[in-house]
Amino acid sequence: MHAASSARPVQFMVEPLARLRLLLAALPAVAGIVLIAPGHYAVYTACTLLGLLMVKAGALFPKSAALMLTAELAGFTAIAYFFDGLLFLMLFSTLIAFYQLKPSAKLAAACSALGLASLLLVLGSHDLDMKAAFGLLWLATAVILNSRNELERKKDLTAHLYEKLEDSHEQLQAARSRMQTYGLQIEQYAQSEERNRIARDIHDDLGHRLIRVKMMAEAALHLHPADPDRAGAILAQVRDQLQEGMERMRHTVRKLSSFDEHRERKYALDRLVAESADALGIEISFSVGGYPRPMYPSMELVLFKNVQEAITNAVRHGMATAVEVTLAFYANDVSITVANNGALPVKPIAAGLGFLGMKERAAMLGGKVEWAQDEQFAVTTTLPLLGSNGTNGS
Repeated sequence: MHAASSARPVQFMVEPLARLRLLLAALPAVAGIVLIAPGHYAVYTACTLLGLLMVKAGALFPKSAALMLTAELAGFTAIAYFFDGLLFLMLFSTLIAFYQLKPSAKLAAACSALGLASLLLVLGSHDLDMKAAFGLLWLATAVILNSRNELERKKDLTAHLYEKLEDSHEQLQAARSRMQTYGLQIEQYAQSEERNRIARDIHDDLGHRLIRVKMMAEAALHLHPADPDRAGAILAQVRDQLQEGMERMRHTVRKLSSFDEHRERKYALDRLVAESADALGIEISFSVGGYPRPMYPSMELVLFKNVQEAITNAVRHGMATAVEVTLAFYANDVSITVANNGALPVKPIAAGLGFLGMKERAAMLGGKVEWAQDEQFAVTTTLPLLGSNGTNGS
C-alpha cells in the first residue's frame, strides 16, 4: 500500500524530465540542420543520429548508464564543437540524464564541473557574455536538479521513518497488550497464593484452636459433677479461646474482603504496614526516598506481596519486634528494603518456599531479590522502571 502511493509522485517527476531530455537532444539537432552546408548533411545526420542512439542506449542498458553518459557527453561535445549552432544545448540533456541517476554529492560536483568545462569549450568562439550566461544557466540547472534529488531523498527517508514509526507503534501496542495480560495473570496468581495462605492460616490456627476448645469443653462436662469450680474455670478459658478465635476470624474475613468499598488502592504499602503492625503487635516504620513516580499495578502487587512475606518471616523466624520498610526510587529502578531487629541467622540461609516465591515474583518483571546481614537482617526487592535498561540508578 505504501509502495504504490509513494511511487506515483516519483513517476510524475521523472516523466517531464525524460521528455525535456529528449527535446534538448533532438530539437537542437533538427534546428541546426539549417546552418549546415549541403555537403555536410550526411556526416551531420549520421553524428546526430548516433547521438540520439546513445541517448536511447542509456535508457535500454541502465546498468551501464554511467559509461553511456560519459560517452554521450564526449559525443555531444564533439558534435557541438565541429558543427556549432545550438547544438551545445544537447549537453544540458546529458546533465539532466546524469542527475536522474541520483549520484553522490562529490560525484555530482565532479561531473557538473566536467560538463561545464565541455560547455565552455564548445562556446569558445562566442562572446564572453554568452559564455557567462550559459555557464550560469548550467550551474543553475545543476543546482536545481541536485535540489530535486535531495528533496526525493528526504521524501524517501521520511516515508521510511514513517513506516518504522508505524512498526514501532504496532510493537508498542502489542507489548502493552502483553503487559496487561501479564499483569492480570500476576494478580490471579497473587490471589491464588493469598487464598492458599489464608487456608493454611485457618487450618493451622483456627482449626487447632477449635479442636482445643472442644477438648476443654468435654473436660469441663466431665469435671462439673465432681468439681464445679474447676469446670467453671475451664469454661472461662473456653470463652476466652472462642473470643480470640472470633477476632482471628474477623481478621481473616477482612483480608478476604475488597478494599474497593473504601476507594483505596488494593496493594497500598502504607496500609500494609499499618495493618501488619496492628495484627502482629510490632513496631513497623515506612519511608519513601528518591523521586516517587507512578508504578504499574503488577509492580505494586509484587512489592506488596514481597514486603508482606518479608515482614511475616521477620516475626516468625527472627522474632523481630521492630521492622523498617524503605521504598526508594532511582533513575532506572525502584527498590524496597525490609530490615528487622530480630535474631540474625547463625546457619547459612536456605531458601524456603516463601523466599523462592519472592524471587519468582520479582523475576517475572525483570527484577531481583537480595538479602544482606549486618547489624540487621534485610531483604531488598528491586524492579526496573518502564523504559530503563535495568541498571541501578543509584
